[in-house]
Amino acid sequence: MQHTDTSGSRPSPDLRARRRRQTELEIHTAAVTLAAERGADQVTVDDIAVRAGVSARTFFRYFATRDSALVYDKWGFSDAVNEVFARMDPHEVRMRDIEQAFGSVLTTVDEDPDVRATVRMYQTVTTSPQLMAAATAATNERTDGLLATIPATARSRVRFLLAIASTVLFATFTEWIESGSPTGVSGAPSALDTYRRLCDELPAL
Repeated sequence: MQHTDTSGSRPSPDLRARRRRQTELEIHTAAVTLAAERGADQVTVDDIAVRAGVSARTFFRYFATRDSALVYDKWGFSDAVNEVFARMDPHEVRMRDIEQAFGSVLTTVDEDPDVRATVRMYQTVTTSPQLMAAATAATNERTDGLLATIPATARSRVRFLLAIASTVLFATFTEWIESGSPTGVSGAPSALDTYRRLCDELPAL
């Protein structure tokens, strides 16, 4: 019996993950762009799908709702946190470990040539109570998912740790955007510099 090797026709797990990530980014970008143009309340899933060049059915393979596409973690802050807990004992993770992980991600934010897209996303979400609620729910869902993977004895401390880290991160984006840095204001701090300053101030609060 002749056997046909079809392994070469199947994308590797890494390739599939990259393709999924790319499609998520395209849908998210379409959602944010439309919301910035029309207002989030005037954007439907069908609108987003058309702008992203996918079907509505494909949209729902990646996102459960329109709002989840809008508040998507495009930079991968959640992935960075998960990596910390994957390589460390949850009982030993400290704020500095989360700070280092977030700092690495913020470096990519500063290097993004389309930084104005980040500003649009921030403004779209923060000016909509519905999207702010969706963003909070998404953060809580990611936190609950992580907590489910670690020992119960560490969960209370880790939940507190992540709540503080998320608050500092949100304050970072707020101050960074209000400083005018993303729009090229001379002398304005980078996102990473803003984050480091707030982290340095945290122990004194």
